[in-house]
Amino acid sequence: MSSSVSRRYHRMTAALGVALFVFPAVAGPPGPATEEQIKEMIAAAGDAGDYDNAPLVCVLDEADVYVQASGLSTTESCRVIKILTDAGIRSQSVLINDFDPDTNRATFRSVKIHRLDGEVEEVPLSEVVAQPTPQGMMFWGGEQHLLSVPRLGIGDALEVRISKIGFNIAYLDGSPWTPCDPDTSGLAPPMEGHWFEVTAFQSGYPIIKKRYSVHMPSDMPVQYEVYNGSLRSSLWFDGETHVYTFMDEDIAPVKRESHMVATSDCTPKVVMATVPDWETKSRWFHGVNEPQFAADDAVRATVAEITEGLDEEEAIAACLHWVADNIRYYGTSRGPREGFTLHRGIETFRDRGGVCKDIAGMLITMLRVLGHEVYPALTMAGSRVEAIPADQFNHTITVMRNRDGSFRILDPTWCPSSRELWSSREALQGLVYGTPEGQNLTLSPYFSPEYNRLHAAADSTISADGALHMSIRMDVAGYPGTYLRRYAERDPKPEKLARFEGYLNIAPNARIERLDHIEPRDYSRDGWLEMAVAAPRYAAGGDDRQMFRLPLMRHPLSYLFTRDLFYGFNEKEREFGLRMRATRFVRYEETIRLPDGWSCVTYPEPCSYDSPSASVQFEITPGDGRLTYTFELTLKDHIIAPDDYPGFKKVIDMMHEIGDGWVVCTAPERPAS
Repeated sequence: MSSSVSRRYHRMTAALGVALFVFPAVAGPPGPATEEQIKEMIAAAGDAGDYDNAPLVCVLDEADVYVQASGLSTTESCRVIKILTDAGIRSQSVLINDFDPDTNRATFRSVKIHRLDGEVEEVPLSEVVAQPTPQGMMFWGGEQHLLSVPRLGIGDALEVRISKIGFNIAYLDGSPWTPCDPDTSGLAPPMEGHWFEVTAFQSGYPIIKKRYSVHMPSDMPVQYEVYNGSLRSSLWFDGETHVYTFMDEDIAPVKRESHMVATSDCTPKVVMATVPDWETKSRWFHGVNEPQFAADDAVRATVAEITEGLDEEEAIAACLHWVADNIRYYGTSRGPREGFTLHRGIETFRDRGGVCKDIAGMLITMLRVLGHEVYPALTMAGSRVEAIPADQFNHTITVMRNRDGSFRILDPTWCPSSRELWSSREALQGLVYGTPEGQNLTLSPYFSPEYNRLHAAADSTISADGALHMSIRMDVAGYPGTYLRRYAERDPKPEKLARFEGYLNIAPNARIERLDHIEPRDYSRDGWLEMAVAAPRYAAGGDDRQMFRLPLMRHPLSYLFTRDLFYGFNEKEREFGLRMRATRFVRYEETIRLPDGWSCVTYPEPCSYDSPSASVQFEITPGDGRLTYTFELTLKDHIIAPDDYPGFKKVIDMMHEIGDGWVVCTAPERPAS
């Protein structure tokens, strides 16, 4: 802990005369804090100076989860927030809570304000306002409740007790601050008789004490593991119940780093599940969705039309691209079990819309018309899936069993205007296939740097007045190819030219004189782009000396292809992993023709460097009236581990040094007059 937090902690325990954060001396599981303990903790919690001027501090965050044999659970929680600054006052002035009434119900048990002078004020729950949740793209009938809090002051504390019943789907995980009628009608756990949960132990503000207890029926064994740190834990037998408790204290706010991996991949959390293994989860996911993939005559006719005359591989790709390009991403609710049941393929075909699970289901329906063995699969885009078989998923894709028994992965949600069949931005993600026999947790494929390649070749000329004229050819595949297609089809031609000039990046006055590129929905080959570029006065200097930077090393159209290489890696070292968009292989080849008689006297030095995560190589050759160079950058991993970051940063710094380096040329001496 930091020195300021440590001083505050010792001052607090001394003031209370008791260590509140240890397990009780009396035998039994840890229980809720008493009213008197809460008052003492608030008084001893300190002020903003003890927490690096944080706007608020969570004095207490505790929850008791009571699991039923059906798998439904009730959570009784208490959260005490002490206000430290004006920003903290503003942040707690209105409690805004989104929830999904099809999966959970909750109610405020009480809301109290502990004033600085010791007075306790009850907030009337009759002031709760209900309204639909503002939504976009996913219209699943969410609701939002708001509760205005009377004016808070610095030093006041807000105590909120909530009772919630139901369950959370990973990507619908809502705040526990959800006031509504705790009616259980219509609620059923996704997997009857099973319960699972992921609980984070770190947030954006400091926490003095956090306790999470799960009261399980003794005949429901639960698996759990603590990830990304250590927590105090206990297991108590309490009659017909087993009580699992996890605790921590003096928890610092999440330390944010630029473009870091998901916080769930690097901050403490507990993953719990009664599900025995991933194979059970796999068979369940198959069973609840298998009825959804029947086709009708309209679907069969479309499959026949788009695959006529194609071989097997071409037909698979044709179905995927049809789904990707014709099923828009938007969600409509079908009621209960919405979050984990795919819509019927017939409905998605009719509506021409759905979210990821429905788009995946549409592809399953079409590929089954062709006679393939195809299933849905669960994954977590953007973060890790841990080994405990709890619900840790936010995305649904399609998997197809090949003739040799292996599986291939298809993701039509990713593939609008893309030649890819599976997103190269989603390498090495946890996957669970929904098959009849059941599958263990597996990983999506790794994509080699060459898969995501950018090869740019430029023939450039600098005239005696310093003007630059370039002819550039770019060949792209994988991730760069996807973004070329998407930006190429975004605007009509006049607007498109302006957009691409905005991304040109060679010089402020550079203009595109000619632009041509692949037809965005021509999926028969990789992407390409050709353009002619002119930039007056690109070279600077006088009659006898001119200087300029290597034009292609200005990284034209980097916004499309290599944006993440220019994030600005200012940290010398990192605590958490760095997440890039994808692996990459970038190769530039440029020949620069100079005016007659010009000679290069200074230019960037050749260099090379290889690290575990990235490498760079630069070669340059001056010649008679010309300058030729090649540049290669290889990004080997899309997640850079902290130990590999210094080598990665050195590669990026070398790339910038080359691009910022000057080429200095001398002109021939003029004859004396």
